[in-house]
Amino acid sequence: MGFEMATNLFTKTIVAHSASSNPSAAAINAASEVKVNPITGEELTSDSGSKVRHSETSSKSNPPPAFTVCDVNQDAARAIVSKLKEKFPGYHFQVAKDPADRRTLINTHYDVTIVATSSEKAILPALAKLPNGEPTLVIDSTTLDIDVARDVAKNVEQAGAMMVDAPVSGGGPQPSVTLATPYLSLMGARTIHCGPSGAGLAAKICNNMILGVQQIAVAEGMLLGQRMGLKPDVLAGVLNTSTGRCWSSEVNNPVPEALSQSTAPCTRDYEGGFATALMLKDMNLALHAGESFTTPLILGTAAKEVYENVARQTSLAQKDFSVVYQVLKVAAEAQASKNTSSPEHTTPAGNF
Repeated sequence: MGFEMATNLFTKTIVAHSASSNPSAAAINAASEVKVNPITGEELTSDSGSKVRHSETSSKSNPPPAFTVCDVNQDAARAIVSKLKEKFPGYHFQVAKDPADRRTLINTHYDVTIVATSSEKAILPALAKLPNGEPTLVIDSTTLDIDVARDVAKNVEQAGAMMVDAPVSGGGPQPSVTLATPYLSLMGARTIHCGPSGAGLAAKICNNMILGVQQIAVAEGMLLGQRMGLKPDVLAGVLNTSTGRCWSSEVNNPVPEALSQSTAPCTRDYEGGFATALMLKDMNLALHAGESFTTPLILGTAAKEVYENVARQTSLAQKDFSVVYQVLKVAAEAQASKNTSSPEHTTPAGNF
């Protein structure tokens, strides 16, 4: 979970806490600080439209929400906590060294605990330390192999906890999904129960494979159009009012000049967003699933090879996956130069 998602989740938690603890406090406590969404810069408001403030009237029975952040990358965890402390003064944040850290377990008033780890072995010892009978819900928001996810869920449930996988939509036993829904509603506007454990991951893998293919198609189309003389904003305007419209063209368009007032990664040298290395990981997961479930993935295979070529360039592996446009652009310019100097020389498609 990155900083923007963590901030969005905590922002919604603040709104929910403010409304439940004192519905009118946000509107009448003029001396308190108005909270601002650090992503949009807008003042936070509750569903009723009242400005959200850090109320001094929070009672001991309903303390302000807080975050415990745990990650195998301690630097990443500390960075998130530092930014959240800066953006939300007055609320409590802390870093746990591992899921079994007592601070993760004892402070039961914490509304949100982010536990990111590479192995279920780090989670199970923490579950074993919980008092018998204490209800515990584990929400897995990573994208990983379905079989691994189901094994993790089995081990967690055997340890006495409940679990759902919810990388985009949710999968798991209905009682677990019911328990998780109030928390998932803070992470997204809609929660879809896809089926048993692993079903949410199956949906996520399919979604990201489609997205990866789309982003390459949009990059190729935008590049071709420009080389044929079209202005980026004109071409994007046509695509986004036609059948070529998709998230990759309308929101994550890879050409800086394509969208007016765009905040897409391409406007900041492809920093932030969804790393190419992560997209490559998801494409590999899709291809593994294709082999396991005997499903030919022709475009998925081609897209995986493209992202593999991009990720080999270490300077691009952590940039947003829409940077594939820049790689294609450089390849096109190089090919045009070769064709100019040696008309008989051609390069097979896909090699760049």
